[in-house]
Amino acid sequence: MFEKLAEKIAELVIEDENFIDFASYPLRGKMVSGNIILKSNYAVLSGSEIVVKVLKKFSIDSEFYYTDGDIIYSGANNVIAKISGDAYNVLICERTVLNVLSFMSSVATKVRKLVEKAKQKAPHVKIAATRKTIPFSGELQKIAIIHGGGDTHRLNLSDCAMIKDNHIKLYGSVANAIRRVKENLSFSKKIEVEVENEQMALEACECKADIIMLDNFPPELACKVAEKIKKFNHSILVEVSGGIDPDTIESYLCEYIDIISLGKITSEVKYIDFSLELI
Repeated sequence: MFEKLAEKIAELVIEDENFIDFASYPLRGKMVSGNIILKSNYAVLSGSEIVVKVLKKFSIDSEFYYTDGDIIYSGANNVIAKISGDAYNVLICERTVLNVLSFMSSVATKVRKLVEKAKQKAPHVKIAATRKTIPFSGELQKIAIIHGGGDTHRLNLSDCAMIKDNHIKLYGSVANAIRRVKENLSFSKKIEVEVENEQMALEACECKADIIMLDNFPPELACKVAEKIKKFNHSILVEVSGGIDPDTIESYLCEYIDIISLGKITSEVKYIDFSLELI
């Protein structure tokens, strides 16, 4: 699992090394050990499984004391892993593997906080990502979302037939868009329609969309339209998205909304601080 991702990250280490790391070259052949330390006050760990595989490619042994998805608090017990291997290999891997842990744990931590906030008021609501991922890092971010307890949403364009505003413009209407997409869609795939107003939402209901996304709806209107969708067909999933951030998410928590997706989960990253201390 994650072997391809580990290979890509190992390639980044080699690119970073370029021809030679002159500062570390005299230390080759010297066996060292060290601890990976959490320096932030709180984190949901993500990326450890991948990091172990990356380090193994450089003959570095590692042992993590926590599992991806675990909550870790900084303090007396803030050593999260130990590593050992050739000093040169450890030093050329150091920054890349710490970046992976910091980046993925930041996403997992943000997601966990939102999931816990949602559970207090509406336990049925899923907190989901969007496709607003950082280029070349989307796979790492989606894995971190799982570790944080959130929903990945689509992993690629073929996961779900998602009809957005530009599709509707080109097809001419919600009804025509759904009809045309159904002509080629496998029975195993769902159709989601992004709508901008109540009329479009009800049209999507009548055309048997599986999921309706209320895009950029204010909270009160979102809950009102979501209630109408559920009365039309309770099995339709209702997603809200667009302009929602961690500070406003609570206003969208109501019994008729099933999913809240936030681009800021992945588009804004505040690193969790990890360091490597050799001993």
